[in-house]
Amino acid sequence: MGTATSTEELLEAAEARTGLSDWGDDWFRQPLAAWVADLNSDHLNDAGRSFFTALAIRDLSRRLEVFDTLRRHPEIDDVVVPPIVYITGTIRSGTTLFHNVMSLHERARALLRWELMEPIPPPETTTARTDPRIARVQASIDKRRGTPLEAMHWVNADEPEECQWGFVDFVSLLAGAAGGCMLQWGEFSNTADHTRVFENYRRLVKLLLWKHPPPDGGFLVLKAPQVATHLQAFSSVFPEARFLVTVRDPYRVFASGRAMVGGIVDAFITDDFQPPDPLPIDSIERVLQSLLDFHATAPELMTTIPYPHLVDDPGATACASYAELGLPEDPDLASKIHGFLDAQRSGARARPPATLPEPGLTHDDVLARPVVAAFCERFGVRPERSRLTGAHP
Repeated sequence: MGTATSTEELLEAAEARTGLSDWGDDWFRQPLAAWVADLNSDHLNDAGRSFFTALAIRDLSRRLEVFDTLRRHPEIDDVVVPPIVYITGTIRSGTTLFHNVMSLHERARALLRWELMEPIPPPETTTARTDPRIARVQASIDKRRGTPLEAMHWVNADEPEECQWGFVDFVSLLAGAAGGCMLQWGEFSNTADHTRVFENYRRLVKLLLWKHPPPDGGFLVLKAPQVATHLQAFSSVFPEARFLVTVRDPYRVFASGRAMVGGIVDAFITDDFQPPDPLPIDSIERVLQSLLDFHATAPELMTTIPYPHLVDDPGATACASYAELGLPEDPDLASKIHGFLDAQRSGARARPPATLPEPGLTHDDVLARPVVAAFCERFGVRPERSRLTGAHP
């Protein structure tokens, strides 16, 4: 391993890149310190250390630019946050598919990958489809074509993206998948109180809406499976949110999630390092318990979306969900969803892998675990004995 990286070196690199130095509050330094500890571990290979160092400097630079813009334009804090349709659930439970189809509503405003990654200057409605940042972000994404990530989870620059990509408190990096090899950071990100993260994210949402709001009478459609572990904190910061939670057989979540995270982690670790379980079953149970707890305290804020229904008929599921929420009807929504799905099936997106490696626990072993059993009983989740991938993506 080369010279150790320090927190101060990363901060100085971001300050040199942006010419800014006011970091705002200090909460972000806690996950940053965990990230630096992982950068200095022996299990990262040279490519991993270089990649995660560059990622840190990029995210730190974005934080400086966001807070600088908020300071120079205090009127941003007066932007009204509209109603929020918030999609969450475990990973690999259809949240990306559901986010895409729900975002096709004529009054929906989704936050796209390019604007979350490069929010400064704030996007404007008149140039939102032609902004040069779209091509720049897409070029960075296209370097990952042909990797396991393309088949398992792919979001283009101009498509709806998970909220994590817009977090400015150093828990967003690689949208959580880095926890499989950035072990100390992953533990912090999973267990820390995220209230400050969501408070700062609320300010970023206002910044993105400032010059590019939803259509008249519209609403936000947001998504992040990682928020499912912190629903109570998110709900307290975003009282405008109603949650649509995709629910899937936890065994299928476990098997698919391990394959995705493992494929990402392998590119960044040394050959002789034996990584811990890339997605232990207790990390899935943590999410399930959070969903059970939130439903017990605020059932009126949470509607469950069965994964089999979603993959069988995404259009009907989306239309029924909007009716359940009491939001305006879009008479063309079903046809737009059919067009979107036809494009995906014709090759616009790589197909999921036909088979997945065995996850190390049997289907029945997973379903017998107490938290899993309670989750399935509460939300009527039936075993998915044959893997469902028909909706694609």
